[in-house]
Amino acid sequence: MKIGLSCTVWAGGERAGHLDGIGTYSRALWNGLGDITQQTGDSLSPYAFGRDLPNMACGTPKQLAERFPVHALLSGILKLPLANSRAIAQDIDLFHATDHHIPRIAGVLTVATIMDVIPMLHPEWIKNDLRSLKSWLFKTAILKADHIITISEYSKQDMVEHLKIAPERISVTPLGVEPVYFEQIAEQHKEAVLNKHGLKPGFFLFVGTLQPRKNLPRILQAFKQLPQALRKEHPLVIVGRDGWNNEELLPQLAQLEQQGEGRWLSYLPQTEVMALLQSASALVFPSLYEGFGLPVIEAFAAQCPVIASNSTSVPEVAGDAAWAVDPYSVESISAAMQDLLNQPQAREEKVQRGLQRARQYTWQECARQTLAVYHKVRG
Repeated sequence: MKIGLSCTVWAGGERAGHLDGIGTYSRALWNGLGDITQQTGDSLSPYAFGRDLPNMACGTPKQLAERFPVHALLSGILKLPLANSRAIAQDIDLFHATDHHIPRIAGVLTVATIMDVIPMLHPEWIKNDLRSLKSWLFKTAILKADHIITISEYSKQDMVEHLKIAPERISVTPLGVEPVYFEQIAEQHKEAVLNKHGLKPGFFLFVGTLQPRKNLPRILQAFKQLPQALRKEHPLVIVGRDGWNNEELLPQLAQLEQQGEGRWLSYLPQTEVMALLQSASALVFPSLYEGFGLPVIEAFAAQCPVIASNSTSVPEVAGDAAWAVDPYSVESISAAMQDLLNQPQAREEKVQRGLQRARQYTWQECARQTLAVYHKVRG
């Protein structure tokens, strides 16, 4: 089978110098599928929307179209396929849209990975610009795909319930952990990273883009409920780029720094994030909604204790290895922070359970299951 793999978000991340979750997923799938298809006789070709596409580990992607928004409008409203559909159909049998850029290609089967359906269920959490139109176009593209891949049973049930997609049209392929997260960072490197940012071991850590569903306002409120001595000894360190709808949040982060009780470090390279994970008292991750919750598994691999939501897909991924909290309850989050510090034996037990869970999630298995979906759809 000749397979086309979408690399649009991956290419954007390469240009920007950092990959988000979807970019990481696309790159990991390319690498994993590349290893497997050498044995199965299938072939893999990279495609992307955009101009002047960069040369990446997959080579330079072939262009689908210059601008995805234009195609999304033409496809969603006028039902028009890509203008170069015939040429693409001569090169591939099946196209996998690994991101939210789902093309309509005449004569080619399309598999689309949908991490979650947040734009339809919680439009208040996404960017304000044209969000109603974007959500409608996204839903239209999802329903047009020949098959859907998602990353948790929870996300699958959301699609069945809210989008009325037949269960047999949806396959679940859990995500994987990059092997590098299991590697123990040298003490010298950890000390260098901590010194660079004016930190010492034992802080609470948040990692993720600053956006409404990540629940940072409640994390801050929960942290403020801790005794002052604890806040000074275990400050709150936030790693993530400014996203959207943070007009009230950013002044609170500035105040946190002024009081000497935390830091906002914005974006950091992966090696520094890993050093922080291995130096933190816990990763605090009471997200309001996750399609999977990859930071939880990455923290497990790094042997960092985790405080995580007891809702959406997170319990499915975390099992009994995290301190489960009600993400809407400030008191629940704050109590877990104190309990984690006061219960060293329980903390170590959960760290070991987390390490065992992390070993179950590999990109090789994700790629193997994904290829099986392609053959199921083609067959």
